Formats: sequence, C-alpha cells, structure tokens
Amino acid sequence: MKRHAINLSPFNNRMEMSGTEYVIKKLLAFVLIFFAAGVLGEAVVIGSYTGMGYDPLHGVMPEGQIAGLIPYYGYILFSIIAVLYCKHIEKRSLQDIGLTKHGTDYLLGALIAVAMLVLVVILCLVTGSVSFLGMNRDVSVKGLLLWGVAFIIQGSEEEILCRGFLMNTLMKKIPVAPAVFISSTAFVVPHLIMTSILDSGLVYALIGIANLYLISVLFSMIVLWRGNIWISCGLHASWNYVLNIILGLTVSGNDAKMEGLFLIRVNRLNIINGSEYGFEAGIATTTITIIMICVVLYLWKGRNDNGIQ
Repeated sequence: MKRHAINLSPFNNRMEMSGTEYVIKKLLAFVLIFFAAGVLGEAVVIGSYTGMGYDPLHGVMPEGQIAGLIPYYGYILFSIIAVLYCKHIEKRSLQDIGLTKHGTDYLLGALIAVAMLVLVVILCLVTGSVSFLGMNRDVSVKGLLLWGVAFIIQGSEEEILCRGFLMNTLMKKIPVAPAVFISSTAFVVPHLIMTSILDSGLVYALIGIANLYLISVLFSMIVLWRGNIWISCGLHASWNYVLNIILGLTVSGNDAKMEGLFLIRVNRLNIINGSEYGFEAGIATTTITIIMICVVLYLWKGRNDNGIQ
C-alpha cells in the first residue's frame, strides 16, 4: 500500500511502476496544476481589481473590456506553474516539454488556423447559414491588440498543460494513441464544465463534444508531426482570436468580446454553424477538422518515411 501511495504521488519523479499507476499519477498532477493555478489566478485577479479601487469581494467589479481581459491575462499562471512542475518535479527541459528552438512554427500554426476558419466560413456562406456584411471601419485597434495578447496567453496555456506537460509525459510510459486520447480527454472535460455546450441541446452537444475531441487530436498530431508545441499554441490561439475577435463570433459558447473586424451575420441557427454555441458545435467545423487531420497524417507519414527526425 505504501509503495502504491508513493508511486501515485505527483510530487516525485518515479518511473518504476505500471502503466496504469503512471497514468493516474500524471492525471493527479494535471488536476493539481490546474487547481493550484486556478486558485492563485483568482487571488491575483481579486488583488488586481482591489488595486484598481474596486471591491470584488462585495460584487463591485470593473465593466467593459478590462473585466474580460484581466482573467485572460491571468492564464499565464497556468503556463508558469506547469513549466515549473515539469522542470523541478519531472526534471524535464523546455525542449522536452515541446518549447524547442523552432519557435517560427507558431506562425505555421496560426496560418493553419486562418486557413481552416476561412474554409469553415465558406461552407457556412455557400449553405446560406451565415452572410458576410463587409468590413467594420469602426473596429477598436487597441482592442484588437489587447485581445490578441490575451488569446496568445490563453491558447498557449491549454497547449502547455495538455500537450507539453500531459501528452508528452504520458508518452514516456504508454503508447502514443492512448496518450493522445487521455490528454484530449483532459482538454475536453474543462470545456464541458466551464462552457454552455451541454445547454445547447443534445444534437449540438454531441457535435460539439466530437469537435472538441477532433480539434484536440489535430493539435496533438501537429505537435507529433513538427516535434514542438509552438505550432499547436499558434493554431489554438489564432483559432480563438480570429473566430471571436476578427469575425466577432461565439467561441465555445462565449459571446464575442468586441465587434469583429469582419461583420458576419448568422442567418439561421442550425447544425452547420453550430447554433448558439457557435462554429465549434457545427458540422462545417467537423468537416474541415477531419480534412486537416487527414492532411497532417499524410505529411507526418511522409516525414517518417523519409527518415526525417
């Protein structure tokens, strides 16, 4: 019993255990990092509001964009704590986490996100579920920049936790496929808890959950294909930013933070555009994500066949 307790403790770097014990150990570490960062982040947000002259403990909160921006900037604590855990408990380097010298892959990930969303929008346009109304000439440039940084922080946080920490550490003990599935489940579950996907109706909930798994598998595959998490950080952050800020549409059930640079009108809510939950619960996203997974599989296979490491 004592040996099992030691094996399952997330505060040591033991590897001599069964695969099942190892998976449980790393999931416990994931939960520990998630909640420790959440508690610390909440304290920082409360402290920030208090320092600005508000009284958040009694419901006196800032309004406007600042109220949304501060929590997003607070996500950096999740990344810091995850990296510190990997470095000091697991004794892993930044390169082993996936933060290699190939930082330019971030731009490749961003381009993939833009290409995917362009195709999703085209599918929605040709089916008549959305309409393009033109450019927003009154868009806030300051807002575009501030939210750009916010989504860089938020997207990178999820990738460092789910791919850099969890998936990469699981692959040290178990095969790639279960490591991808377990890390994808760790990615999906917080979205189910923290968003309105289960309130969107059974059909949209099922499509949304399937899409969450598909997009997480895509993130994992491009990490394995390129050998770093910069590319998934770029894809994740750009997907959320372009969808929510540039297009001014719902992301994971959360309304747009500001009026978008491009004006898109949802004509009717249906399974193509994802109804109230947004594109991420629509079959347009399902279609494009599956196509992208097939493309990455082909490129990954070609890379391996050519002996490229």
